[in-house]
Amino acid sequence: MKFISMALLLVPFYFFAQSPVDIPKVETSIQLDGNVTENEWSNAYVLSDFKQINPDLGAMATEKAIVKMMHDDQYLYIGAISYFSDPSQLFATTLERDIAQIKDDYIEIHLDTYNDKINTLVFRTNPLGARQDFEVSRNGEDFNTSWNTFWNVTSTLLDNGWSAEFRIPFSSLRYKKSETNTMRVKAVIKYKEKNELIITPLNNTEIGSGVYHFTNSYEIRFANLPSVKPVYITPYAKANIISENKLNIDETGYENQTTFLEQKQYAGNETLDKVLSNLGLDIKYKPNASHTIDFTLNTDFAEVEADDRIINISRFPILLQEKRLFFLENADLFNANQFDHRLFNSRAIGIQDGAPIPIIGGIRLTGGNKGWQYGMLAMQTHEVEDIVSSTNHSVTRIKKNIGKLGSYIGFINTNKISSNDYNHLTAIDGNIRITNNVRARFTAGATFDQELGNWKPMYGAAIETFKNNGFGIEYRFREYTEDFNPELGFVSQPNTKRLTLNHGWRKTYRNHSFLQFFTFGHYFRKNWLSNSGNADFFQTNFYTTIRHKKGYRFTMFFLMYQEDNLYSEWEIADGVIIPAGKYVMWKFNPFFNTGNAKPYQIAIDTEFGDFYGGNQFTLFYNVSYDFNKFLQAELGGTYNKLKFPESYVTNTSGKLNLSRYFSRLKFNFSAKTSLNSYLQYDTRAEQIGWNLRFRFNPTEGTDLFMVYNHNVNTDRNALSPRLPFTDNQIFIVKFSKTILK
Repeated sequence: MKFISMALLLVPFYFFAQSPVDIPKVETSIQLDGNVTENEWSNAYVLSDFKQINPDLGAMATEKAIVKMMHDDQYLYIGAISYFSDPSQLFATTLERDIAQIKDDYIEIHLDTYNDKINTLVFRTNPLGARQDFEVSRNGEDFNTSWNTFWNVTSTLLDNGWSAEFRIPFSSLRYKKSETNTMRVKAVIKYKEKNELIITPLNNTEIGSGVYHFTNSYEIRFANLPSVKPVYITPYAKANIISENKLNIDETGYENQTTFLEQKQYAGNETLDKVLSNLGLDIKYKPNASHTIDFTLNTDFAEVEADDRIINISRFPILLQEKRLFFLENADLFNANQFDHRLFNSRAIGIQDGAPIPIIGGIRLTGGNKGWQYGMLAMQTHEVEDIVSSTNHSVTRIKKNIGKLGSYIGFINTNKISSNDYNHLTAIDGNIRITNNVRARFTAGATFDQELGNWKPMYGAAIETFKNNGFGIEYRFREYTEDFNPELGFVSQPNTKRLTLNHGWRKTYRNHSFLQFFTFGHYFRKNWLSNSGNADFFQTNFYTTIRHKKGYRFTMFFLMYQEDNLYSEWEIADGVIIPAGKYVMWKFNPFFNTGNAKPYQIAIDTEFGDFYGGNQFTLFYNVSYDFNKFLQAELGGTYNKLKFPESYVTNTSGKLNLSRYFSRLKFNFSAKTSLNSYLQYDTRAEQIGWNLRFRFNPTEGTDLFMVYNHNVNTDRNALSPRLPFTDNQIFIVKFSKTILK
């Protein structure tokens, strides 16, 4: 705490002062047609003076753009015009709601509704009128792209560009109830084929992540905003057919088992159980403008796309990203992921060893007031016989914003409690902006576990800089003691101390003939075992990145030297065991990406060199092409070719191919109807998985999903008895309808 006090004394009053601008109020409603032509727009607040973020940082925008703002008693209206000197360059293919529009031209509006200089709501649209909304936290350090709220936008094409009208209900925003509300706003516009990203205002060209940093924003003010208390009620109904081929009792063959309507054992009567298992309810209530209560019953995620199959050739677990919408709203508030951990990982709820665990229900409260942010979440999962007991999962998070630069100090507590077990975590963390370009972080906590014991601590601290030009650093140290075990969190390397030193130099160019920026640096990492102090892992390497003005990017991690100490043997694949010992490895890792300025994208990432007494060649590739607004395609994979000495091998080959290949096709029949196909094959499981998802979204809050999953065994002779061709099939229909009260 002494360090924090000293740091706060160093915080300068460094941001671009501006008197808040009053947003005009209109008495008549605005027709949402995409044309910013009504007389009312002539009195709106105008945002102009756009400057480039890319490719020439700080230069004036090459195209004219205008954004206007006004409001009435219910809505915030935003009108925008993006002009094109060559209209043939206008590009857009995205139609579907919630899909990232990074491959299109777009206009986006950023609103910091609390004026806390930390959290921002972003509303984005493209020339086709597609809608995307997401949250940005900590000035661009974390993104929640699955955040959703109710709003509308309409776009229209012009002879010299395109325009859009946003209508955002104040009931969809979060703010303090007050006679006067001060917020922050910025506008960002992308011209795809020019690889040009422009922003207003651009006050600070020195800070990294300038698109999201609070210094690049205007203060705006509203008087007497409504205090609405909306209730969103979303019931759902689901039906499914599950077909599985399972080994028979005699283990002589496989029998097909088909189930119509899954059962979660909520009731003893089969019919009643099927009804209760396939009906659910979500309720969102805003008791005031700054608080939200979410209630969920029989939470279901049938519409979520299948997880990526993971081919992991490291000895550490990989964090799978959360895709379930209930857990994604306000997700960053509950996170304390300061280092290589997440003290709260929502994927630990409702999933056990990759299998779904029924969620009976839960409740979440989030809110803020006078610089405080807080959230509480509690979920109850149902027991699954012989697998897991009924368990309560809860997390409490409190953050206090401090200073004028977007700093905070936070507290987090997680609990996992069942009838025969408990696990608790308590921790504090801080993110202290000493200046806009220098940040210090710290965290300290402990777990309390029935099996491993109480008061098992962890701690860490870091300092880093964010600069577009000049020398920068990232220095950090953390330790997880031997039995530190947050069961509702994620720790990839338990029982280790880690020191990381990353320092480099960056040059951002303006009006260069072909370069946008260049970096060169050195990376150092050292791990020790906490319980013994013995060396665990060491890596050092140089790196460089070159980015072309058209978006092409080349990165090279070179002269990569690694030492890894295995204290026990490691079975990396069936029949291939890497012996315990110290391994010295030299590697190279080049990466290339074409950027987003073309209808296609190509990314190639390779790593090759020594690998635990053998050698490695890894190739990650991804190719995507946007044919038009009706069809987009993606093809990719990770190819891992490993070769080991024969002494590692038993009844197999020392040459391993541990790879994954995938393809995606997206068909957009209209802005309301889409069909996604996701095909995956991995060589470790020797299975093909196909996920087909149809979505009909006629109005905001109304969704019909039809999902089909099919898993196929490609090596049927791998086991005895011979595997069936089809491992399992699932067909799901889910309908939900949101009612606003």
